[in-house]
Amino acid sequence: MDVFHLVIDTSMLRRLPFQGADFQRLLLQSQMGKLKIYIPHIALEEERTAQVEKHVQAAEDIRAKFAKLQRGMQGLLVEGLAEPHLELWDAEEVERNSKATFRQFMEFNKIEVIEISTEHAANAWARYFKVDPPFNPKEKREDRRKDIPDSWILEAGIELKPRKGQHCALVGDNKLADAFEKEGFKVYRDAQTLLNDIEQATAVAPIRPPVVEGPSIPLDQLRSLAFKDVDVIVLGLIDALGTPSKEELFSALVKAGFDHDIAEHEARTLVLSGRLTDTGTHLIPTSRTLAQQAAATEAVINALLRIA
Repeated sequence: MDVFHLVIDTSMLRRLPFQGADFQRLLLQSQMGKLKIYIPHIALEEERTAQVEKHVQAAEDIRAKFAKLQRGMQGLLVEGLAEPHLELWDAEEVERNSKATFRQFMEFNKIEVIEISTEHAANAWARYFKVDPPFNPKEKREDRRKDIPDSWILEAGIELKPRKGQHCALVGDNKLADAFEKEGFKVYRDAQTLLNDIEQATAVAPIRPPVVEGPSIPLDQLRSLAFKDVDVIVLGLIDALGTPSKEELFSALVKAGFDHDIAEHEARTLVLSGRLTDTGTHLIPTSRTLAQQAAATEAVINALLRIA
């Protein structure tokens, strides 16, 4: 089985938060040995620093709103009350800790960060001066400068070409996508298409056991009616409700009239059969296509009507 070697660029990192369902599905394929994830150092730093900027700005906004509550007519409302206190992390603290948490996340999930090398630097600048992809010769030289980071990301990805397996890239930028394709990479614009290709490339046809004649017992007597379609409904509701937490999922199932213990039993069975992955807080379908098929069944639609 050929491993999929996947490079992720900055634009896709911003669309695929680490805790999101799509990124978690990629990590699952990585844990199963079907996929190896690589993130160029520049792409990772662009994402980390962008998140730090958002965090710092959000903290500043909170402080400003908090201060406003103590002024003018709003301040009059709380006059005479105990002085409030607001403690938020400072920018240096967030910056320092973000480096550690990003590094720990990469190490824990065995994501390889492609560090900057002198060879990458030389090749990236050569692309800039020669106006090779991802640079556009129709743009002014000054405008082309903005694509220098993408040139470094491309060179980091090219480093993987000697590794045995299928080389692919998750890329959102059109010019960088074209550049990766010219280097022989298969480019994906969304995670689900990549996951579908991995599933198809690594699927193993199940071996059917020989049919053994047994006593003539109606199959509908093997399980009570309380179990009917519950596995399909569990899988379908996860997709229909936008990957809710386990608590939210089972609460919805109970509201729809299903027994909590039976629903949990069927969910565990789906985990054991490889149809779901239990992250601790969420149940993630290993096949989005299968989950969507389940969501479209009459049983799931009826359950949704009872929840509404």
